[in-house]
Amino acid sequence: FGTKVIGVNFAQLGEAYEQADRAAAKKISDEWIGAAQKVVEPTREDIEKSAAMYLAMCKLLEQHQAQAITVNCLGGFYGGHMSAYPCLGFMQLNNDGFIGGCEADQRSAITMLLMTSLTGRPGFISDPVVDTSKKQIIYAHCVAPTKVFGPNGLSNPYHIRSHSEDRKGACDRSLMPLGEMTTTLKFDANQKKVILHQGVTVENVDEDMACRNKLAVEVKGDVYKLLNEWDRWDWHRVTYYGDYKRAVYNMASLLGFEVVEEA
Repeated sequence: FGTKVIGVNFAQLGEAYEQADRAAAKKISDEWIGAAQKVVEPTREDIEKSAAMYLAMCKLLEQHQAQAITVNCLGGFYGGHMSAYPCLGFMQLNNDGFIGGCEADQRSAITMLLMTSLTGRPGFISDPVVDTSKKQIIYAHCVAPTKVFGPNGLSNPYHIRSHSEDRKGACDRSLMPLGEMTTTLKFDANQKKVILHQGVTVENVDEDMACRNKLAVEVKGDVYKLLNEWDRWDWHRVTYYGDYKRAVYNMASLLGFEVVEEA
């Protein structure tokens, strides 16, 4: 894609975190708390640490003149290399038109760069839960934007929760709009293909199991095909609010990619 990828180690991220302005972090955490419908598990200290991590990521983006950052968050946090999850920072970056990508997933981050540039809207990286009995797929992750229609669009409600894997730190549960068409995809440069499916949002699932955000979508097409195709194409997908199927076909044509409709 011609994208320059710059490796940054945990020590560099940690240094930026330690240097983050704590007064600014407190102000940002106040804004996040004030905008949330409710705070469930995290303490104010957890949220202020998340705000300091956000400022650290902003510093690295500015330093490298970058538009996107993706972090090995689970490895970093479990390995003691990070003092806070980047989840709330990713929420803010994505809301503001930048890219905060989960789990050092470069393909998803590249997909977000392409699609956010195309649509002006943030993407939602997720893992799948496929419910064939309801012809639904549930997109689950501990980060989601709260401005799914773009920086100038309406904000949707959200809760501040702990990270679901270990019940630590802070992340958001975004209550995303229902009755909306979504386009879910990933660009794979190695295969020169883009995988795509669509569906209509039907529920923000309120269930303690799995990740904090669980957006249920009624699949447009064959849910069994989607189930059987999924792990051939890696795990994550990126969801955008809107019908962008034709736009993706146009982009794929310009890039010389094949479109694979997985449902």
